Amino acid sequence: MKTLFLAGLSITTLFMAGCATTPTPEEICSAEWIAPRVDRAMYDFKRDTGKTIKTLKKAGDKLSKKGELSTFQMLKVVNAVTKLGDRLQNGHAVKDLRTLAQTCNDPDLIKTAMNDFMREQGVPDKFISFLNDMERYTNLLAVKTKA
Repeated sequence: MKTLFLAGLSITTLFMAGCATTPTPEEICSAEWIAPRVDRAMYDFKRDTGKTIKTLKKAGDKLSKKGELSTFQMLKVVNAVTKLGDRLQNGHAVKDLRTLAQTCNDPDLIKTAMNDFMREQGVPDKFISFLNDMERYTNLLAVKTKA
């Protein structure tokens, strides 16, 4: 009986110690903690969206040079944004980013990560601004955070 009591007490103590070491959002929302997780998510996102980003880059280059897109080019952009939207809505990488943004109460985390990612892929800033002005795209990046 004494052994059973000590075993139960030991298990309870272990569970309590585990609860005491659970990090708080303040501890895990430091730049040092967030950066590698964002990098990992964006690496996964890059792998999943390579062709789509190439299409957006080409359209961005044409927009930067000519100042406008033809109807055919615009259709390609809409198709690419639709595919990108699917990855933003259903992709594992963005779900991870959304969890980070909600945990750390940072509604701009995904938008910032996406803008940085597209710049790294060579998408011109003018085209990134064009995308950021599209309501459908910005709605996909939106994160509901704590008030």
